[in-house]
Amino acid sequence: MTTDEFRAETRALLARLLDDAATHPNREMLLEVYIDELTKLYGQQAHQLLNEVINDARTRLDARLSPDPLRQTIASVQTTMQDLWKTLWGP
Repeated sequence: MTTDEFRAETRALLARLLDDAATHPNREMLLEVYIDELTKLYGQQAHQLLNEVINDARTRLDARLSPDPLRQTIASVQTTMQDLWKTLWGP
């Protein structure tokens, strides 16, 4: 799930909350349901991001520990380019 997808899903969830709030008699119960849904959505996003970081780190580490000098050089260039990209276009 990308940041844009997370934002879109959060927006849809909050729009449903606003629609339901006008007609639902028990506001506290409604809030609890939507808090649980938002927490679940956030957990899914965090889990996916963590998996992406771990997989990237594993790939980089495998390349750096490889006995092949060409593969090590490619890994170093890849790391440098990714760091440069993050610096230029990061958050």
